[in-house]
Formats: sequence, structure tokens, C-alpha cells
Amino acid sequence: MRASSIAACALLAALAAPISRAAPVAAPPDTRVCGQIQGPHVEYLSAVSGLKSRGSTWTVIATGVPCGEALAKSPRLLGLWVKAKVGARLPLAGYACSKMADSAYSGSGRSSGGFVCHRGPGPAASVFGPNTFTARGTAPYTVAQIKAFFGIR
Repeated sequence: MRASSIAACALLAALAAPISRAAPVAAPPDTRVCGQIQGPHVEYLSAVSGLKSRGSTWTVIATGVPCGEALAKSPRLLGLWVKAKVGARLPLAGYACSKMADSAYSGSGRSSGGFVCHRGPGPAASVFGPNTFTARGTAPYTVAQIKAFFGIR
């Protein structure tokens, strides 16, 4: 029992430590963490969650889009993401995708921690909006930590 309490405290500390002033955004019930993939190195402070991320592990999250589709399209989009300016559109047939704007890891300046795609003609209203998928740089966080932070089952 003591070991599990220590592990739970460690998880909470790991999640709380990098949080800035942003409050966690609760994900809708149909949101799924599709998995983690390796991609380009990223350093940013999330405008959505307040989490700081530095590394090359990316988490693919989908709301109303099949995980297989989101996982299959993410590597190509990450290749486009690397070359695009913050806020730029990323081309993907049937989707409106863009390189998200975040703060630099230091909290000053602009950076990007990923992209968001909305199935349909208009841009996504949020990373958890209907018919969306996103890939966010999430190192050093695990899938379990991401799920816990956003309340995803």
C-alpha cells in the first residue's frame, strides 16, 4: 500500500510541476489517446494545458476520428510541421490542419508544440473539438499521465 501511495504522489508531482497558470482542459468522453510516436524535437509551453514539453515523443489524440487514421497521417504532417511557420495551414485532403501556436519553453516568445486537424472545411475550434485529431510533443509524459491530466479513459 505504501509503495502505491508513493507512486501516486510521484505521478501527481510530475504532472503538477510543469504546469503554469493554465487550468487543465477536460477532454470530451469520446476523446482517445491513440498512442505515442517519435518525431522531431520540440520545446514549448502549451497554451492549452500549461504543460512544458521538451523531447521527441509525440502523443496522438483523437476526438471523433479513428485512431488508425490519426496515427497513419501524423508522421507526414509532422514532416510538414517542421518546415511550416507557427499558425500555418498544413495540407491534408478532407481536413483543415494547422501548426498550433504556443509559447517558447522559457515562457517568452512563440513556439509550436504540434498540430491540430479538423475533418471538414473549417479550422478546429479546440484540440478536443468534434472530428479532430492532434499530435502534440509530450515528452517526458507517458500515455497514462496524459490520460490522467485530461481525464481521458
